[in-house]
Amino acid sequence: MTILFLATLALSGLVVTPSSTTTNGPPRGVPQLSSIALFSRFTKDNGLGAADLSQLLGAGEAPDSVAASPSSLAFLAAPNNRPQNEPSVAVKATDATNWVTGTNDYGIGAPIGGGVYTKTSGALQTYLTPFPLLAAKGGSGSPVLLEAPIATGDPVVVFSNKISRFFYSSLGLSATFCENGIFVFRSLDSSGLNWRRSIVPPLFPPSGLGTVTYYDSGQNCSVLNDKEWMTVDNDPASPYYGRVYVTWTRFNFPSHVYKSSPIMLAYSDDNGNTFSSPIEINGASTAFCRTLVNGAASTPNPKGVCDENQFSVPVVGPDHDVYVAFENQQFNGAADGFRDQYLVVKVDSGTFSVTGPFKVDPGTAGGTFIDGGNDYPINQDGRQTVCGSNFRLNSAGNLAVDLLNGNLYVVWSDDRSHADEFPFPTSVGPRTSSPATSYVCPSGRNTDTDVFLSSSNMASLASWSTPLQVNQDKPPGSTNNTCRWFPWVAVDASTPNVYVVYPDRQYDSLPIPNRFARTSLATSTDLGSTFTTKDIQGFASNFDNAFFGAGNFIGDYNNVVFSSGQVYAAFTVVQSGKTDSDVAVYVGT
Repeated sequence: MTILFLATLALSGLVVTPSSTTTNGPPRGVPQLSSIALFSRFTKDNGLGAADLSQLLGAGEAPDSVAASPSSLAFLAAPNNRPQNEPSVAVKATDATNWVTGTNDYGIGAPIGGGVYTKTSGALQTYLTPFPLLAAKGGSGSPVLLEAPIATGDPVVVFSNKISRFFYSSLGLSATFCENGIFVFRSLDSSGLNWRRSIVPPLFPPSGLGTVTYYDSGQNCSVLNDKEWMTVDNDPASPYYGRVYVTWTRFNFPSHVYKSSPIMLAYSDDNGNTFSSPIEINGASTAFCRTLVNGAASTPNPKGVCDENQFSVPVVGPDHDVYVAFENQQFNGAADGFRDQYLVVKVDSGTFSVTGPFKVDPGTAGGTFIDGGNDYPINQDGRQTVCGSNFRLNSAGNLAVDLLNGNLYVVWSDDRSHADEFPFPTSVGPRTSSPATSYVCPSGRNTDTDVFLSSSNMASLASWSTPLQVNQDKPPGSTNNTCRWFPWVAVDASTPNVYVVYPDRQYDSLPIPNRFARTSLATSTDLGSTFTTKDIQGFASNFDNAFFGAGNFIGDYNNVVFSSGQVYAAFTVVQSGKTDSDVAVYVGT
């Protein structure tokens, strides 16, 4: 085998320059790719609004004047003056003081890596997971090309009770060629302080080491593996105790045209060393998946295959089967601006037969979330946002399971109080020298996103509760634009109390009404019927200053888990005086 080694990119800083004009965003009808994927050759080749690679190769860190960390937070991650976002947190089952947070970390510039922040009873340790070396096949007779990825991203952290080890998953992709994959790293110790590198199949045949799936073509950018999530069967009574499950989205672009984005699943029974062959699990329903997309036009979907999806999250139920929720845009397609719905499937852990999909009740007359192309303004990158901000937005949340009663909970956010108020493409204004006039919406138009929760029982997945608005109503006398987004739900297995965490604009009115955000923790002690809410952040974040002052990216999700009688919430913040985002971790009740 002939091997050609490529020079890696310079490990210099990342500079993002805010634009005053709207750039070309992704074509309508293509589900949102991860932010990391925007630096890939796949995104560029397929016209998906690729980010300029030169942004990764700029000057050094911007100076920050950092405010003191509030004592209400157990830890505020700020190891450098470059962004961290998209946190995931996991806790060691036998030691509540030992937890690991994984994030996107732009600290070394390019390649973009995954930061791991490990808290033990002693000091906090910071670690960068080792990059998998990518290998790409050329044409007939061409050499195998080796390179470091331009980025890894979409971090997920879980803990395996069976072997007392942490697992960290991420995607990895190239800016030069088309190869990409999903990888799982395993900690080499029970504290999560050191990690094993994953190896791609061409370098460790037949299936690689810690490689969930891998696309090895160097020149044919027709496949991208994106947005993975991971879970572990941690029930000692399960016949599959210790099994690691990973789901993700596989984007298919034959001949540079979006065809599908099915949800895939693979599992490992050898502690993340090797994984099963991927299977498609999204199922089919002529009632729920009525349309097909081809470019910007939807056509009838006679077979009802539900394969235009994104944002999958798996959980293991008390029956040891796997339940997966994901967003799907095929209910009405282009007719309502590609509004989404949440679908849930059940995957038998023994036979891997798929039951479903089942549709989560959106609580709207149109049968979808209010998150389509005409329901939000777009930011300077051509992606959805909210009035008064520039960060990209999605409606996705997650799926959580009540192991005591077999209940399932799904959360999301949408803008149903301002449906169809932003005919595409309605842009927020540019950033100005005055915060009061930055990123404003056209006169008379506003956003007011809320967080919703619906539940079902594993025994009756065809029936979901009428959605409950989780967040509290706007305080008396407040203006509009009290937006919330990126919700995440977790359940206490012993109570079972329900917890939802999300950024929230209800707390602050100055200097601009409801522009600043804090993080809310909503708690239900009655199986998700009612919630009480509190601020767990303790200070306001101005996300205009995130991502090197561009404000255009703050991650795609936050995270909360419950373990050992405590809530562990990980979320993205911007401290006063900073021009990047950090990850805060709240530990409490």
